[in-house]
Amino acid sequence: MELGPGPGVSLALAAAITGPGLATGVERDGHMAAFAQRNLDRLGVGAEVIEGDALDGHEARAPYDRIHSGIGVPCVPVPWVEQLAPGGRLLTTLVTRTPSWPGQLLVTRTAAGTVEAVLRGRPRGYRPLLGYRWLNALDHRARIKAAPGTARSTRLTPPPDEAYGYWLAAAYLAPGLVRDFQAETMTIVAPENDSWAVAGPGDGTVRVHGPRDVWAELENLHARWEQAGRPEQYRVDLRDSAGAQHVTSGVGPKALAWTLPPLAAVPRQAP
Repeated sequence: MELGPGPGVSLALAAAITGPGLATGVERDGHMAAFAQRNLDRLGVGAEVIEGDALDGHEARAPYDRIHSGIGVPCVPVPWVEQLAPGGRLLTTLVTRTPSWPGQLLVTRTAAGTVEAVLRGRPRGYRPLLGYRWLNALDHRARIKAAPGTARSTRLTPPPDEAYGYWLAAAYLAPGLVRDFQAETMTIVAPENDSWAVAGPGDGTVRVHGPRDVWAELENLHARWEQAGRPEQYRVDLRDSAGAQHVTSGVGPKALAWTLPPLAAVPRQAP
């Protein structure tokens, strides 16, 4: 099952692997669903696109051995897990309000029926579901360039972009931050707090501005990440009967942990 297949490219590839009649897409936009179906029919791969809410999956053809989401979600919709077959795998992007540090979640249902989920950071991911609003640093770029802030010393060397485990934790444990990847040196903004931090370059200083000390939060989180063993992946517990989805780097008092935000209602599109 392909969730949010758009024009049908990934669904066509899946159908070529599985064979006719075994690949299904669920697309919310009726016009896009019809467009994708026409593309698939031209290719003759035997895949079907259902118009419906991807967050509900498609119960009629469940269970599925593979589920792939082409939309980012803040947490895992329960129907996706319920529609996963024993031995099956589900792959999706987990999004926060920052586009800077996405997570990739792999959910596996074992042959015994238990569910295991692992979250890893990635350099990029899929866009979020309809109605989800990302933060951005664009409105602050000119101001930061003109007045980057007050300089102070720091012991934290800007972590490399490849420290995905750290930046993924920052998306959740230092919420409301967004990276300006077009800046000359590492620049991280808290748009809703009119605050930012501009690091380096490599001289042991950082410039900070605003009521929120963005860099201090990143320094503290980095220390916690180090104490937790520099985790690069996190376990997600999907078993809470109340619906909460808990994330942890391990066990013990030094482990990093947080709870995924719930799904919000998605507005309906105009015909």
